[in-house]
Amino acid sequence: MDEDSRVEDNRLIDSYLDGGDDSALEELVIKYRREVYLVAYRMAGDMEEAKDITQKALISAVAKLRDFKKKSSFKTWLYRITVNAALNHMRGNAYKTVELCETMKCEDEGVVSCLMKKEQARDLKVLLAALPPRQRLSVVLRVYEGLSMAETATVMGCSEGAVKSHYHSAIKKLKTAMVATKTGKDL
Repeated sequence: MDEDSRVEDNRLIDSYLDGGDDSALEELVIKYRREVYLVAYRMAGDMEEAKDITQKALISAVAKLRDFKKKSSFKTWLYRITVNAALNHMRGNAYKTVELCETMKCEDEGVVSCLMKKEQARDLKVLLAALPPRQRLSVVLRVYEGLSMAETATVMGCSEGAVKSHYHSAIKKLKTAMVATKTGKDL
């Protein structure tokens, strides 16, 4: 996250908290609601569940905004709230799946190539969903959200070493499972 964005987020937060500027809060919500939704969607694997999680996360963030200490970026803090909301929601609803992508574009590709990519995405979706939650979360945050190790550690509430361990274990399991899937072997 660039420094300009961080400064702008902090300005909006101060404007809302100190001056009661509701438009500043609205701007923050609009800025991050899509990213919050994507994290929720990748965790829950269902659009309706992701909408519920997004709403819970944003409401929680607004309610806790005075607790934001600005030690990390607002985005990292908001991701942490989103991850907690998603994990709590999934625990309560026993969800175990993760949707990596809803559709795959095939505009410039042949039909066979497109079908192969869709099949690989489905396989990866199933394999990712089978990972333990912390490993799955490390992959979602690092690969799909593009967070650094430090940001991922903050969101996950653990050390960078723990993130590296979760991520390494997840990638190793995914590689092994992908090879097994291609060769037709059961794990």
